[in-house]
Amino acid sequence: MYKYLLYISFFLPITSASAQRATDTFKLYFDLNVPTLNTKMEKKIDLLIYNDKILTGSSVTIVGYADYLGSEGYNKALSMSRAENVKNYLIKYGIKEKDITLCIGKGKIDREGLTDRGGYPTDRRVDIVMNNSTGKKTHTGKKPTKDTNRKVEITNIEDIKNLRAGTVFKLKNVYFPADRHVMKPESHETLEKLYDVLKANPKLKISIEGHVCCIRDAPDALDIDTYEPYLSVNRAKAIYKFLVGRGIDESRLTYAGYGRRRPVIDIEQSEEDAEKNRRVEIRITENNR
Repeated sequence: MYKYLLYISFFLPITSASAQRATDTFKLYFDLNVPTLNTKMEKKIDLLIYNDKILTGSSVTIVGYADYLGSEGYNKALSMSRAENVKNYLIKYGIKEKDITLCIGKGKIDREGLTDRGGYPTDRRVDIVMNNSTGKKTHTGKKPTKDTNRKVEITNIEDIKNLRAGTVFKLKNVYFPADRHVMKPESHETLEKLYDVLKANPKLKISIEGHVCCIRDAPDALDIDTYEPYLSVNRAKAIYKFLVGRGIDESRLTYAGYGRRRPVIDIEQSEEDAEKNRRVEIRITENNR
């Protein structure tokens, strides 16, 4: 039985120590004959974006490969399918399709003299090549930065159908247990209303954005459901998965987690301050009414 493998490697140009890294290559390794991403691989891509290894606005090249097992046509199709699946997941998270300058499957990597019937596992991969010289950091920064987009208060969630792109509002009455990303049942009424609006307005697209409070020495809070320090990401993704599960097309949704990098209150002095920072927001990304 072949084990599922996922490795991430960084190739830095040989420059002076003070030079900024412009190009990175991330290698995603697949199991034998598998073109799809599983949950573990998706999480790894999430973290690459969260940690600004993949930046919005950067030039992205995606190249799929296969090992020498199988026919030439099969390997070509398999490698292309792997590359397309990675591309689609990046777009789902918010990477612009126009920034993906190349997505290609190159088939098998020629290796002479190999006779092992098990193939060559490290050739079953997709390379994501990033040119980050012009990209924008969306999740990191030494100092917290407030969101400068237009924010509004929403009392009736149906009103979002009239909001223009760039508008942000807090998603009220959505509750999570402390330190967890699994929503409480009383959250479903609000999420059903959000689903209804999206279903009735097919040209409306949104970004779901998680924020946490009350941490100082870490970019995000610990999620005790996964034991990983990405609570804001996982809460936003939980709402994303709810809407996709109800039938909203993935192309209309993105999600992101900002930890405590975009506080409403710089330093929490009370539970009221903490509640303002501990939130999930919805950003209108497109509304062609």
